[in-house]
Amino acid sequence: MNKRSPWWLYPNLLSLDAPIVAVVWMWILAKSLRVDYVEDYAYWLVAASVWCVYVLDRIFDVVRFRANHGKDVSLTERHQFHWKYRKILLVLVATVVTASVYTAFNIASEALLSVGLVGVLLVLFYIQVRKIDSGEIAYIKNFMAGMIFAYGVSAPIIVESVVLPKYFNNDVWYHLSNQENLPFLTALVNGLFNFGLMAIGSIANVFFMSPILPVLFGLLCFLNITAIDLWEKSRSTDDKEEKESYEAMLGLGLLILVGLSVFTMANYLSELERIFCYVLMVAAAMLQLLNKYRSRFYLNAQRVLADLILILPVPLVWLLA
Repeated sequence: MNKRSPWWLYPNLLSLDAPIVAVVWMWILAKSLRVDYVEDYAYWLVAASVWCVYVLDRIFDVVRFRANHGKDVSLTERHQFHWKYRKILLVLVATVVTASVYTAFNIASEALLSVGLVGVLLVLFYIQVRKIDSGEIAYIKNFMAGMIFAYGVSAPIIVESVVLPKYFNNDVWYHLSNQENLPFLTALVNGLFNFGLMAIGSIANVFFMSPILPVLFGLLCFLNITAIDLWEKSRSTDDKEEKESYEAMLGLGLLILVGLSVFTMANYLSELERIFCYVLMVAAAMLQLLNKYRSRFYLNAQRVLADLILILPVPLVWLLA
């Protein structure tokens, strides 16, 4: 008889934790950059996109595991849940994707549509990277996942907070279709080249038009994802020194992140923008506490707490703003 999952695990099983984190940090970034108004659909589009990516990623994980190790492969509880209810989840994903595509092309602004399409390209690139990075701790894959997540969270706020270059503001179709009086092949090459420039410009603008706040958040996400891998690896060994090395590795990464945040605050940020770094540093400190006392929690609890840590410092925004 299957044991019933505890109630606090269901946000993780349903892949709702990541969309909640995404929406919360969108709001924190908007407050820090003084973006007073962001369309509600921007939050919903980001949350829907993150949820769909996570659901599909976990279902395809199971397909890959079963192909490599057979049907008897041992799966985590969240993978078991997604595989058991895959038909229902795939129908929901198809519905959400249809609604999101309609909103993106008929309601969203041209700039938001552009950064959204670039986000899709980044996710496709990530799928290829994860095939290459097959190490015990997939640092490259985790880094890419953290940065792409930060891009998706930050892009809708950045495009509303800064004056973007002309090529970036153009409708995405301009780069592909505005090639009048040119031979078809030349127009196609020019259009793809211009679209590529727009994609590169989108990434550069999102990460560097504001004082690297999205970069810092991406590093926090990278460490959050890597923490789970390190904790899982630590549980698989009885070597005390090896366990301590995993703890120290994550602790060093968090210390570097806090140092970068302090340096950025001291040299580049306004008083209001510093709120973002205060919240980020509190989250990093809490993640280190969990890292230190992780042995007191089951692995599923560690996963839930690692995501909860990204949300708990939110009251600081009201307090400091």
